[in-house]
Amino acid sequence: MRQIICILVIAAFSMLWAMPRGTTQKELVEDGAIVGSLQPTAHLPKPMSGSPAFPTARDEWMDVDSLQLDLILAAGASIGIEFYHPSQTLQVVSNQGLLTEEAQLAVNKAPHWLRADLAYILRQLNAANQQVWAGIINDATDPYIDEIAFAVAHSSLLYLNSAYANPQLFVENAVGLYETDEDLPYVQIMDYGTSATDEDYYSTTRYYKTTADSQVVMVEVPREIYYWYLVHPKITDEIPAYINPDTIENNSTHMNNIILPPTGVFWRSYLYTVQEGTYPVLGTALQNCTTLYNRNSDTNDAIHAAQNWINATMSFTSNAERPHQPVRIYKKHFGRCGEYADYTAAVARTALIPCTSILSASTDHTWNEFWEDGWVQWEPVNGYINVPLVYENGWGKVFGSVMEIRSDGFLTNVTDRYSQGWSTLNIHVCDSLSVPVDGARIVLAMLDGTTNRFDTAAYTDIDGNTSLVVGDSRQYSLRIESSVGWHPQPVGTYLLVTSNAVAGETYDFNVSLPYLKPQPFINQVPPPDDQVLDWRFNLSYFVPKQIVSGVITWDDIDYLTGQPLFYKTLEQPGRMNLLLTDADNYMFYDAADMADACGFFINAAGGTQLAVNLPANQDWYAFVDNSHQVANPQFVTGCLTLQHYGVPNADETIVPEPLTLLAPYPNPFCHQTLFAYRKQFPGKMQINIYNVKGQLIKNLLNTWTDRGSGSVIWDGTDSSGKSVGTGVYFCKLESAGRHQERKLLLLR
Repeated sequence: MRQIICILVIAAFSMLWAMPRGTTQKELVEDGAIVGSLQPTAHLPKPMSGSPAFPTARDEWMDVDSLQLDLILAAGASIGIEFYHPSQTLQVVSNQGLLTEEAQLAVNKAPHWLRADLAYILRQLNAANQQVWAGIINDATDPYIDEIAFAVAHSSLLYLNSAYANPQLFVENAVGLYETDEDLPYVQIMDYGTSATDEDYYSTTRYYKTTADSQVVMVEVPREIYYWYLVHPKITDEIPAYINPDTIENNSTHMNNIILPPTGVFWRSYLYTVQEGTYPVLGTALQNCTTLYNRNSDTNDAIHAAQNWINATMSFTSNAERPHQPVRIYKKHFGRCGEYADYTAAVARTALIPCTSILSASTDHTWNEFWEDGWVQWEPVNGYINVPLVYENGWGKVFGSVMEIRSDGFLTNVTDRYSQGWSTLNIHVCDSLSVPVDGARIVLAMLDGTTNRFDTAAYTDIDGNTSLVVGDSRQYSLRIESSVGWHPQPVGTYLLVTSNAVAGETYDFNVSLPYLKPQPFINQVPPPDDQVLDWRFNLSYFVPKQIVSGVITWDDIDYLTGQPLFYKTLEQPGRMNLLLTDADNYMFYDAADMADACGFFINAAGGTQLAVNLPANQDWYAFVDNSHQVANPQFVTGCLTLQHYGVPNADETIVPEPLTLLAPYPNPFCHQTLFAYRKQFPGKMQINIYNVKGQLIKNLLNTWTDRGSGSVIWDGTDSSGKSVGTGVYFCKLESAGRHQERKLLLLR
């Protein structure tokens, strides 16, 4: 009898949303009472472990069809294969959105490193909007394809579905990068490969800088910096749109000056080329610069030229209008730190200088950083360059949290760069049975005088953990908000974390929410009785990285109905479910997250092969599943394969290969790759990794093994556990005087 359990449906609870920006970004004031305090806990619970693999010992199976996994799977979603017994074929099954034909073409046209992100966003759009956004990628030509695809893949769904998102702006944004590049001597866009010649093509910038000892050197911008802080058309909280520079911007919606061209203009082209009255033209001011930034006394560089232009075209004052749009800020020619930060970021990106905004919400100040072989503090209005402690030592500001704002709204904690002393808050969130809760929102407040002010917001990973670095000598309190419940339960109330954070101290806290996190219920049953060993599933997967998702704290698009979300990839393994069931149990699991399964991993990182023989008299399903998470998607890779047992003709004699090392998957890889092998005899076996010089990097296996199949994983580290660099490596399998070798490419 199938075990029956009752599932308690938990209602989703409302979250605290950001209030409109005051003097800088949207200033959040937390006036709730502190109703209790958190007591530090000694240790955080360990992650749940996965179930063991179901063993198998068959050889000589031939692949019939397969589903390659290289995708982001949403919380609650699943994807897998069905063995359809009437035709003995494989079919793909999924409860995650489907791609239109045009959307699939766009994903295939994008570089490999971007495809999972792009497919994840496009799947969540309806068919009509998929056609729109996939269409501009399919219509694009090199070298603009990757820039357009990245901007689409990392824009919020609420924005892409809105009437304010204009596909032409994405094209103009990409083309504008290359047009500006032709003018500026200190920088050059580098295109590595094309969509026709390289699966993993990408672009970045290279520039010249002068060192402290007056040596001119060339520096290349890391790929992720180029796309997030140059390519992306969004700065902080504004809506990427064409703007009428003459329209006073509404302080509540910030949408009333959005208008189509030719009246509406985009900041990248407008700031570079348009002359306002007697103000200088930015493009002209930059064209004589031969270096990005000089670390000696020479100020004839692009950073100082941009800084001088910003101060020449702006005055530090304000009136009732507080615009977010760089176009309107330029037209107005004055503002305070909020306008200066948005304006500076837009000016720098227009000048092909990677730039971001830095914010201390609780102490009400914002400024910038630019990239010069690392992030450098920058505040043009005061002439500050690379003096991050000027606020604490010069102004007397003792910060709470200091945050970097990525273009999609994700907040990165950078407090340690701007405080001489700081503390660390480690927070673990679980449900009432101590199951970790993913995607829980932690709202931190800092006491400023007699007022609790919003300090920062963060979200938990799949282990229910997040970590916050905060300035010392301050009082902090927090609250937790999740679909599993909130804590403390009175809305608007907080728990005291510490009344005086001590520099260098780490505080660990455990917070239990009042309800149960929904979890799948799996009952293990024996494998199916198969009298004729002719069909089977051969399954392998692993989850090399996880993703944290949450509501964007500051985004003007949130005045529409809905929640703009960010997705932040964490370079740490995730966990996924893998199940093999019959048709009845597949439907039961899809409806109620409960099933009998004859082979499975639950909440496991994967990496081990699972093979199960299939009776050919009914349908069978094998699928990976993310239903144990309530908010966070995860990245999964691997292969789900339908295999048939090879039967030779009567007049043929087939001698199986005594030793087989299958191609690594994935290859190229970033974090880990799997090597599967088969051997026809027992004996000692070694699997080693070598570099191109033939030097041993790491031994993966050195033991006695029986005949049969197996697999090992290489995580890109050497024998001491240190990560090795980008390059070509070789995996060599040796046993009983025989050997096989495979080449692989590691990309960091």
